[in-house]
Amino acid sequence: MEIVFWLSVFIVLYPHLIYPAIMQSLARNRKKIIGHGALGPVAVVCSVYNEEKVIARKIVNFYCLDQPNLEMYLGLDGCSDNTLYEIRQAFRDSRIKVFEYPRGGKVNVINSIMSEVWQPFVVMTDANSMFKPDAVTKLMACMNDDVGVVCGRLILFDEQGKSGEGIYWHIETLIKKAESVFGSVIGANGAIYLFRRNLYEPLPPNTINDDFSISMRIFERNYSVVYAEDAVAEECLVTTNSEEFNRHIRDSAGHFRALKYHWRLLNPFQGKRFFFYVSHRVLRWMVPFFLILAIVSNILLSFHNPIYRTILVLQGAGYGFIIGAHILGLRWKPLYVPYYFLLVNLAIFVGFIKNIFGLQKTSWESTRR
Repeated sequence: MEIVFWLSVFIVLYPHLIYPAIMQSLARNRKKIIGHGALGPVAVVCSVYNEEKVIARKIVNFYCLDQPNLEMYLGLDGCSDNTLYEIRQAFRDSRIKVFEYPRGGKVNVINSIMSEVWQPFVVMTDANSMFKPDAVTKLMACMNDDVGVVCGRLILFDEQGKSGEGIYWHIETLIKKAESVFGSVIGANGAIYLFRRNLYEPLPPNTINDDFSISMRIFERNYSVVYAEDAVAEECLVTTNSEEFNRHIRDSAGHFRALKYHWRLLNPFQGKRFFFYVSHRVLRWMVPFFLILAIVSNILLSFHNPIYRTILVLQGAGYGFIIGAHILGLRWKPLYVPYYFLLVNLAIFVGFIKNIFGLQKTSWESTRR
């Protein structure tokens, strides 16, 4: 039982603290992958559902990009608002391609629209993600013969223009920079990433995390996935806590679905791909279950050992304090990290349940912006 307890504690800590420290140490003594750059036409692909508030600004943002030979493909996923009208208002020339599809979810739009794309390089993005003028150029600069995917950097800010990047986001950025040195960034961010068109494979129709699956399918084929820190997109966070929690649930359901799709990466003989995938993602998705194991094993051990009784009291006090702060609506900054940690892991657990029972919809409902 002691082995179960301490193994659970280790697995809870490993993906959040130990693995980032290991990666920082490993990357420090290794040369960064140098891109030789790539030339050629680029398609910017964006699936759109009821984005009337931001789509005109997205099109204006596209026209400001300094990359030559650029076209935008907009796939409308059965929009029921004024999105199409706003597109027509912002439309200037034939570089904008608009495709209307019946409501079927983002993955169906992407699979359909990719059959229209002829450009050798594709940039995926979201309607509310605004690129810096040189963002696509910076992505293309990181390409070489071994690179299949280049992930850009998403900067978050709130409605007051202040940084919306918490400690979790900063740790994620550090991990991506370190993984990039090994060509093994685990999962692209849907706001901004580039890949080779000839490496795209149609996604299963019930895929939820399309950005993760597209990048990991290319990764499975022995191409590198790298991180371009200076290829920047910006996004304003205006979601409520409830919307954010539901987003985490949906993403988590998609992650458990991805375990089935990307089973090849669970093969230890995959070497570094297995190590990075399991360390960064799989063990993180397992944390809620090991949190439960830790508390259950702690309870059983506390009957026979005063040290474990003390640990149990500390665990209970910690959980109780965070839950009490949530109920009372306290917003004390030192509480935010453990509060967010528990919130995310609760969402992962709910996402697991919804995925097991087929309760999670593939399509995404737009949040207020």
